Amino acid sequence: MSQSDSSAAAAVNDALTGDEDLQSHDERVVAGRILMILAMVVVLVGVAVALFGLPALTMAALAATVVVMGLLIAYAAGF
Repeated sequence: MSQSDSSAAAAVNDALTGDEDLQSHDERVVAGRILMILAMVVVLVGVAVALFGLPALTMAALAATVVVMGLLIAYAAGF
């Protein structure tokens, strides 16, 4: 039973949204996609740690630090 990305994102959004009046459909779709990407990253890091050990976890932490720093710079710049 294979679902496309848009229907899977819609299913996640339906499960997470308690009140549909508070969010538009587009916002729920974007939130669902972000959560799906986050879940895939967590699984990927878990597999990398299982294969390569703690050095993979260190590299994932370094990449996460760079992403957070980029988000903070973008926020400070007004984006």
